[in-house]
Amino acid sequence: ELDRFTADDARHYLGTIAPMIVGRLLSESEHNLIDYFKGRGIAPVIEGWLEDPAFPETVRMMFQVKLSASGMTDEVNFELPGNLAAHIAREKLPYAEILTAEYCVDGGGAATPCDTGAPYAAGVLTTRAYLLANASRFNLRRARRMMYIFNCLAYPMDHVLQPPLEKLSLIEMFRAMTPDEQTVPEAQNGFGNGFACYSCHSQFGAHAQLFVKFDEQGVYHPEATGLQDPENELGRSQNGLFVSHFVDPVAAAQELSQVFGEPVADLRDAARVLSEHPTFYQCAARNTIEWTFGLSEAQASKTDLGLLIDLRDRLATLDHEPTIADIFRTTLTHPAVIDVVVGGG
Repeated sequence: ELDRFTADDARHYLGTIAPMIVGRLLSESEHNLIDYFKGRGIAPVIEGWLEDPAFPETVRMMFQVKLSASGMTDEVNFELPGNLAAHIAREKLPYAEILTAEYCVDGGGAATPCDTGAPYAAGVLTTRAYLLANASRFNLRRARRMMYIFNCLAYPMDHVLQPPLEKLSLIEMFRAMTPDEQTVPEAQNGFGNGFACYSCHSQFGAHAQLFVKFDEQGVYHPEATGLQDPENELGRSQNGLFVSHFVDPVAAAQELSQVFGEPVADLRDAARVLSEHPTFYQCAARNTIEWTFGLSEAQASKTDLGLLIDLRDRLATLDHEPTIADIFRTTLTHPAVIDVVVGGG
């Protein structure tokens, strides 16, 4: 597939992406390889980068940016998501462990318990760094960013993909479909758009429920009720927790929910479902393109869906669960991706 690219094409393409992958310009040996193999030199150069000690650090930075999590405070280690991402890349572990790892990783690269106090772990999702950075009323931002970062999905979703919750199972404000149906004053006066709530929140609610026991600081509270604190602003429960979408107090207090129509027991179970869905690797490829070419999320969202599906299908032919290196290799050696840089597409 790469035979049609000239040495100049290869040099231009690899020279463009090298700083984002290994933090440097092309080396003399890489220039020699390009001179000899021309377009066919693209793959071995990229392969060398994926074995470079700089690559796991690139992956760390990529996830630090994507998750808006880095640094330390007296109480929270915002390095935990990046540590895990770098560890997964360095040890050539399945990329899915970014969501399914049952451990976190300390600054020295050793496994360590995650810091939320939850009785389970779900990769970067069960770090206070992710939970604190995305804290918001009704747990909306935590759910939204989880679905967008790892599956590139936004609300409202196709009902076949994410079946909506029954209208009567939701608290009153999220049942409204028109301004006339909205009877909750706070919603009428500025929370969201105050109407058409059901179209998004019938799906939002299922995903936000997974975070109902995590407070605004990312700490797990088994006693969380998910109920509105009458002395606090809309969407806030007691003890720094957030309100459930469910009207039934029993349902509101539980982590039980559904993702893509599959019942899940908690956030760990949901992370497994997300990592097994076809959109997971399509999204990983899109995130690779976004990072490598310095795109915004809005720009990356315009990536051709056919290309992402092809990349997903190529990863599916591997005889093992795809690693982060597999995703970078498959994406960055795809002729359609190269064409965008060298002017052939």
